[in-house]
Amino acid sequence: MGITMSPQEYATAFRLLAASARHPRNIHTIVTERLFPGLPEHPTLLDVGAGAGKVAEQLAPHFDSLTLLEPHPEQSAGFHHEKAKVIPVPLERYDSQDRYDLVVCSHVLYHVPLSEWGGFIDRLLRFVRPGGTCLLVMAAARGPTHAMCREFSDTLHFSEDIVAEVRRKQLPHETIATMSGFAASTFEEMYTLCRFLVLEGCFTSEQLAALNPDEWRRLDARIRGHAERCQQPDGTYRLEQDEDVILIPR
Repeated sequence: MGITMSPQEYATAFRLLAASARHPRNIHTIVTERLFPGLPEHPTLLDVGAGAGKVAEQLAPHFDSLTLLEPHPEQSAGFHHEKAKVIPVPLERYDSQDRYDLVVCSHVLYHVPLSEWGGFIDRLLRFVRPGGTCLLVMAAARGPTHAMCREFSDTLHFSEDIVAEVRRKQLPHETIATMSGFAASTFEEMYTLCRFLVLEGCFTSEQLAALNPDEWRRLDARIRGHAERCQQPDGTYRLEQDEDVILIPR
């Protein structure tokens, strides 16, 4: 993507995403209720595309060691835990013989071309110990965030595409519907977050560069309209996001 927002706007968007998204708690609930009873005595975790480490932070009490792959060091710079090591590489460059009881990959496949999803899932599964689980999380094709993004693009990919790929591979799996979302205290924060989701997720840099000033103004007005509709009765702002957690046992 080309630069479409200022560094300050990016920082605001990433702060809101990290602070308010509920998927780390959802993952924690699923792991503790469904997977933890079957984990060995000293379980290990691999978090692929760990970002700020919010998922690992939630799961740390239940694992003896945590390995986080995050190719953008600025995102993981604030994460520190005595059980964890952070490796600044993407999955395709992670060369290890280690295998893990749980491999988590949350909100990463948006950044992988659809044609490469099959190989990406295969590589994730290579790092899962026999008896372990691969856990994938992605936004679903339903709910308010999906409705907003589909207004601007009809070529986006959602959790249903992961399920289709897993079925094509004839892998055993379970899909669990969850609800997450993003919160902001002011309109400007929610507007910035909506701009990030739309500009970074729904357009290529070439498409944005081709817009003339009138088209930019109309696009901006539509995004502002979505942000305004996120206001809650107490004056805060919330954008709900339906997500699916896909469990693939080994």
